[in-house]
Amino acid sequence: MPASVPTIYPVDSCRECERPAAGRCPRCRHGLCIDHFPLDQHGPCAARLERGEARRLCYVCGTPVTPQQWSAEVFAHYTDAMICAGCGRYICDARHTRRRDQVLQIRRDGIRSNRYHVTLRYCDVCAPLRRFGGLVGTAWWLAGLGVAGATAIYLFAR
Repeated sequence: MPASVPTIYPVDSCRECERPAAGRCPRCRHGLCIDHFPLDQHGPCAARLERGEARRLCYVCGTPVTPQQWSAEVFAHYTDAMICAGCGRYICDARHTRRRDQVLQIRRDGIRSNRYHVTLRYCDVCAPLRRFGGLVGTAWWLAGLGVAGATAIYLFAR
């Protein structure tokens, strides 16, 4: 019986500098080291940030907002899209973010895992409705209840 060959897991390298990758960018999915994990430090996302500057404005006051991401350690990465989790519109940090929550997502990458701390923001309209998914989630719940009610009336009112 032949001896088993140990399985070797290759370590991804950084897309920008060829050092060992610490994690993957949530937007472009490229493996990146700690120095190149911020959006403005790696190619595809830096170009996307420059192109979309005019589009990323707070929907209430028109203040320009910039999504951010950074790494504190090799396995801890932080992302903040500056988007309301309830309605999907850009909101500024200083005046129009009514509630801010942080969600921890653990993603496996080969034999190791990375922690991604994602900031969820809610605007003034979506904060009271966050339990239902904000403004958009509440609309979906109401539509579903309306369809269920209409179906019940149709089936049982004969």
